[in-house]
Amino acid sequence: MRFTKTYLFFAAILLCWGFVACEGKEETTSEENASFHEKNAQKFSQKLEIPKNRNVELLPEAKTATTNWMAYLTTKNEIERLENFTFQEVVDNSNNMLRSITEMQDSIPEKFQETPIKARLNVLLTKAHLLSQEAKRQQPTAENIQELSKDLYIAFGNLEIQLNEVFHKPLEDFEFELDERNKRQDSLAKLKPDSIPNLQLKKKK
Repeated sequence: MRFTKTYLFFAAILLCWGFVACEGKEETTSEENASFHEKNAQKFSQKLEIPKNRNVELLPEAKTATTNWMAYLTTKNEIERLENFTFQEVVDNSNNMLRSITEMQDSIPEKFQETPIKARLNVLLTKAHLLSQEAKRQQPTAENIQELSKDLYIAFGNLEIQLNEVFHKPLEDFEFELDERNKRQDSLAKLKPDSIPNLQLKKKK
């Protein structure tokens, strides 16, 4: 009986020690995080460096085809906001970005149901996941936020290039049209002046 009481006594002491240790660890972690944010507050208040020269202009046909693709329009708005975002704003908005890109992948219009477009969307979604994971870290780094944001911006531009490709005629079509035009010109060149109606009218005059 005495042994049982002694055992329970020591177990209670160990349990209390465990609680104290955990609380101490949590306080230390909180202090470290607070210190990290204080030290990096100035850096995270600065704007990202986004390569704006990589903006892609959609073709008129592509713009029309995306008019009712709401997830795309939302994502485009989020991506364009990166041009003026601070590091902290990227961290705060990373979940919204990931959500809108996920919705875009789940709602691809029939016109854009093509393998290259789906591949570009997969890349875009992967970049969004990586950015979201970095933003959720207790101590995200500005360098990683900068690099991932730039990658995301470029990936969206590559997607828009692929959207335009849907409305570009294949090279074979252009070559066919050029051949047809050359054939018509050759046929007209071989015609005798008397066989061309306009020239016959001029002759009569």
